[in-house]
Amino acid sequence: MSLLQTTIRHGTLAALIAVWLAGCSGTDRPETVRAEGVVTYQGKPLAGATVAFAPEGGGRVASATTDENGRFRLGTFDPGDGALVGKHRVSVVARGPAKKPPPGSPASLMPDDYEVAGEPLIPAKYFSAATSELTAEVKPDGDNQFEFKLGD
Repeated sequence: MSLLQTTIRHGTLAALIAVWLAGCSGTDRPETVRAEGVVTYQGKPLAGATVAFAPEGGGRVASATTDENGRFRLGTFDPGDGALVGKHRVSVVARGPAKKPPPGSPASLMPDDYEVAGEPLIPAKYFSAATSELTAEVKPDGDNQFEFKLGD
């Protein structure tokens, strides 16, 4: 057997093992269940906000971005695949468009296309699960429809 044939066989074997391992690793994921809802701020739908559910007992965070009607559908491993079952602390982040850094700031020394986060559109307390006071319980066979009414 030539060196080229040996290399091809080893490469093929390595590729098959990688595909097999990738297929097997997906079954080790914790189960997720559908979870969705709506976010409003001052009675109006909050579009373009990031909603995150952080499991109280630890584990992977589920997140989604709200649509123009303030609606979201959570994803943990893949978009829209749901959230882990259990109690969660919730955060909501909503900012205006990104902008150029102010002249003279350290960030202004970055490349010309560098931008900083836009102004908060909601109170900053909602940006962290530790301060938002928002909670949710995702149930294994429940409705899992959540509504968050944010105010000042």
